[in-house]
Amino acid sequence: MKKKTILTAVCILFLAESVFAYCNSHSEITGRWAEKLSERVVMDVYANKNEDIYRIFMTWRENNLAQKDIYRFKAKLDDNGVLKYKNGTHIRRFYSDKNKFEDKVNYTDGTGTISINNNELIWTDDKDNTKTEFIRANKDLLKDTTLKSKLFSVTLPEELKGFYEVKTEKDKISVFHKDSKKAGFGGFAFGIKAYKSPSDYAVLPGSRKVGELTDKKGNLYDIVLKHPTDVQYDYTKNSEAPDSFKILYDIGDVINIKGIKGSTYFKNQGTDGVDLYKDILKKHVTAIKEQWDSKKLENENMSYMYKVLADGVNNPAKLLDKIGYAYYDVNADGIDELLVGEIAEGNWKGVVYDMYTMVNRKPQHAVSGGSRNRYYVCDDAFICNEYSSGALESGVRVYILVENSTELYPQVSFKYDGYANPKKPWFLSYGSDMNEEKWENVSEKTYRERKQVFNRYERFNYIPLSEVKF
Repeated sequence: MKKKTILTAVCILFLAESVFAYCNSHSEITGRWAEKLSERVVMDVYANKNEDIYRIFMTWRENNLAQKDIYRFKAKLDDNGVLKYKNGTHIRRFYSDKNKFEDKVNYTDGTGTISINNNELIWTDDKDNTKTEFIRANKDLLKDTTLKSKLFSVTLPEELKGFYEVKTEKDKISVFHKDSKKAGFGGFAFGIKAYKSPSDYAVLPGSRKVGELTDKKGNLYDIVLKHPTDVQYDYTKNSEAPDSFKILYDIGDVINIKGIKGSTYFKNQGTDGVDLYKDILKKHVTAIKEQWDSKKLENENMSYMYKVLADGVNNPAKLLDKIGYAYYDVNADGIDELLVGEIAEGNWKGVVYDMYTMVNRKPQHAVSGGSRNRYYVCDDAFICNEYSSGALESGVRVYILVENSTELYPQVSFKYDGYANPKKPWFLSYGSDMNEEKWENVSEKTYRERKQVFNRYERFNYIPLSEVKF
């Protein structure tokens, strides 16, 4: 499950001695850096489109070292803009010759911080009590390995060479962990593929759009990152994936993609909500300014709640401060949805009155809610529909939003129905049974235990519609 509130950093450090770093904001730290004193250590910093996930790779430029240290960690951004990590792993890699090595884990409880100061990165590690400064590096300091299909190329750090095998096709590049594949466990780490139609990949698990590409003939493709959804390493010998497999898996999120042979690649194109829903937001602003009535709103597939709220204010302009929006990738396909709702606190914070998604590269309306039929995003990737049918009947329906579609696919439904059974009013329904109103009468304990899984709602800090610029 994706967790957008956690800022993740992966450090792969191949050092002969301890060297550490600090990181901070996206635009300031992404790119290539070199250790300030000697430039013998090179660090690459990558970020995803939402600027909340960082991947950091660090390596010695020399290839004739007998030992290289590897550090790996996840970090969370604190209120002061400093990344803090714990449970960092330090591995020492010993080489017997150029292509053979043995890894030994030194520790798995490392802690530290990452920040930036005066255009220099500083990485401090609490475990070894060490601090080192980095400066912007010459891009020629470290060579990358380029992999090519017929339409695009991707680059991987040279230091990873020897860990992977590659299969290239006309519109696809697949990267495999060499040892896992050799052992007969697949070894698939990630793949990049070009699709002409979103419907060709929409229901493929583990797939996420990362941009768009136009070939020399003007054909448009979605560029999609694919990760495995099952175990691809030797789980009979390892309780978790080997470190080198994790590195390859993670680097799929941050590799550099380029169009070749007349093709042009546009990173994040067709994925960012700010570019996709401008006309939809303009329509909502217009509806409020012109004070559309409930019938007009319904005809335009918009919630009647804007009329309800408008009746409570004297000036329509004030309502623009009470209704807001947010972009959020609800179904984890790499493409933002647009959520429009009331700016409120308490249980109403994050309520969604209208949701829009992309279908075949065009924005489409997915759902509308109201006061007794409220929608929320819950547990990162689910849509929870709270409803009330009277004093003794209420419930929550849980759905997922189908990729490249406006369909809400039912998962589970919880109902409290004192009319149907006053003494035992707790009911559950699963999947397609929800649509057929097939209910299982359960105990209060069972009801609460299963429902608590979906109790964590995303409490969006909506941007007021008054701030929308055209």
